[in-house]
Amino acid sequence: MSFEKRIHRRVKPRGLQAGITYKNTTLRETSLEADILDISYSGIRVKLQNPLDTDITGKVKITMILPESGSPFSIHGVIKHQHTDLECGLHYIDHVEGSIDDLMFECVELDETTLLIKTA
Repeated sequence: MSFEKRIHRRVKPRGLQAGITYKNTTLRETSLEADILDISYSGIRVKLQNPLDTDITGKVKITMILPESGSPFSIHGVIKHQHTDLECGLHYIDHVEGSIDDLMFECVELDETTLLIKTA
């Protein structure tokens, strides 16, 4: 039996996309598009449209538009693990306290049993 060891709950936003920007060892900047698979207070897992370079150096920048407010949002991270050529997990680094709260608040998972009623 497998027990969940995560400290932070994972949220699975539907249809949320992000831009991923990074530099390789020759300092050439590369940008990729990705679908966000899940988000937590410590990291984000994405499915890329194209594979990552194998020679990434330093931080990775993740940029997205928040789903409710439409506000742009960016955060830096490092690649923590790579499941396949197109799927990887990034651990947040150098973020401003509170900014992850904004992201998580807008990416609350809705499942089939949840009814969302928005009022003006």
